[in-house]
Amino acid sequence: MSVSPVCPRCGEALVVKPGSTALGWCHLHAAVTPLHHTAVVAHDTLSAVTADARVPAWVPDPMPPGWAVTGLAWGGEPGARAIVVACAGPAPLGEPAEAVLVAEEPGTGLGCGYAGLPGVDPGDLISGPSTTAVRAAGQRAPLWTVPTPSEDRAAFVGEAYGVWLWIVLWPSSAAWLLADDLGLLDLRERVYPDLPLGPPTERLLPGR
Repeated sequence: MSVSPVCPRCGEALVVKPGSTALGWCHLHAAVTPLHHTAVVAHDTLSAVTADARVPAWVPDPMPPGWAVTGLAWGGEPGARAIVVACAGPAPLGEPAEAVLVAEEPGTGLGCGYAGLPGVDPGDLISGPSTTAVRAAGQRAPLWTVPTPSEDRAAFVGEAYGVWLWIVLWPSSAAWLLADDLGLLDLRERVYPDLPLGPPTERLLPGR
């Protein structure tokens, strides 16, 4: 079930013209790509969103023990130009941790929204040597640490498949998830039936 679209930069409700799903109006950020999300994650929803998506839908592969997909959001219909997959599970010492994996075309502003940053793209934040890397569909994707205004999260950004790849984690100590050569699966290739699904997250909307 799709919920009313919100701004990809701040998560506020949008004004969308009837019959148009390509453009919305935010009272803070003007014209934006509407971000749609679902109240309950289901395998058939994942398949429907990824069927004609223009960007990847990333999930950890394999999923860390005890982790599950807890949210799904997408920007643009039809043919999503941004996709967010939220996941949650236990950290090594048992405390809860959460992550959002974002693939977005430049100019969307979704990753910056989760990281708590102004603007729509990382720009000058990517410079010097990369901090870490993941394996995105088998290909090495360098990631750079992005300074966030709040210490409650850690944010990383890079590029894969010609679009931005963001990983934002709560709490900041959850960056351990990237320490062990994390692999990512693109759900456009395969939504496997035993992909673990969990209760909806409260982290799905940007700007929180």
